[in-house]
Amino acid sequence: MIDTRFLSDDKRPLRTLVDEALAHAPRKMLFPKELSDSYGAYSAEIKTRKALPAAAICLALFNFGLILDYKFAPHLIWQFLGIRFLASTLPILFVVWISGRFLSHTVRDWVIAAGLVWGAVMLNALVAMRGATAAHLAFSVGLYLIVINIVFHLAPRVATTLSCIVCLTTVLLAWNRLVVMDDQTILALTFLIAAAIITLVANFRHDATMRHLYLLILREQIRTQDMEQANQELSAISYTDALTGVSNRRRFDIEFELACQNAREQKGVLGLLLIDVDHFKRYNDTHGHPAGDACLKQVAARISDQIRREQDVIARIGGEEFAIILRETSVAGADRVASRIHTALRAEWPQGLPPVTVSIGLAIMTGSSTSTIMQAADTALYEAKERGRNRTITTALAA
Repeated sequence: MIDTRFLSDDKRPLRTLVDEALAHAPRKMLFPKELSDSYGAYSAEIKTRKALPAAAICLALFNFGLILDYKFAPHLIWQFLGIRFLASTLPILFVVWISGRFLSHTVRDWVIAAGLVWGAVMLNALVAMRGATAAHLAFSVGLYLIVINIVFHLAPRVATTLSCIVCLTTVLLAWNRLVVMDDQTILALTFLIAAAIITLVANFRHDATMRHLYLLILREQIRTQDMEQANQELSAISYTDALTGVSNRRRFDIEFELACQNAREQKGVLGLLLIDVDHFKRYNDTHGHPAGDACLKQVAARISDQIRREQDVIARIGGEEFAIILRETSVAGADRVASRIHTALRAEWPQGLPPVTVSIGLAIMTGSSTSTIMQAADTALYEAKERGRNRTITTALAA
């Protein structure tokens, strides 16, 4: 998964950037600023994961060279051991470790490059102590360039800069052996330059492949996110009442079944309020359907303000009928909710919109089935209407 913290939240321009980068991928090595930071973090994670084992293998082979050191200069074996292990292996391992653990991807490659420059100096010192020829020196530095540009796979501009520094450092430190331009020296310098160019070409091609892979993964990630967002929106639409914005009957049925099951299993208390807008047909006939729609929106909004949004559910289950599921409540707590609803509806209404009252049937369950509590709440609602409306009737059900 690509870290998109560096990317814009607006997926359309991001998708456009990705498509444009894919179209120009064969000719374009650099990304726009919007993509470069994200790619840097993505590639750094992969490089860091591979760098430590690769560095360990390369340094193990490097220290295996003690056999050759002993063969050419046995009297200097302790100096060779100190340079290879203490002065080279430990510092480079530390640099690789700290760059992957503590440093940002923007400075990681440069810190590793600094450590590898030091390694090049130590390599030249080893070759000089053994009194090696120019060909031997070129061969050793050529292997080192492979490690720099292919094994560690630094960013192309870092790899290019580091390769030039390593070659220049080698020439300066071994000037006394390279100043005589005989056939062996010319061959050594040619090999050194060729090794730098070939390994840099491999580095560039590998980086281009990683960039292309990054773009393909990012494009699929964007498509997946867009699809998930579309599915969430469709799901929200399918469970939301289009007029009032509260849950619809489908969502209510699902939530009510789950709430009842949980209340039975946990031996908890569940409250159900059935709410009916009083004389709503007369309201529609008198003030018109647009006013009726505005009235229902206002009722839904005021009821929503009286419940616990994370825990309770309000739904429109009929034309002017609403329902509230109160999880983990009590008779007194449910009565307070009903009382707050009546109070909220008595507050001043928007100008031009006549106020309404509601009748509420409240049932409290301690182990009953969905059909039982629904029937009890419906009976209580009917009684509230029979008693003159604008009131709450409560029924408590035991297990």
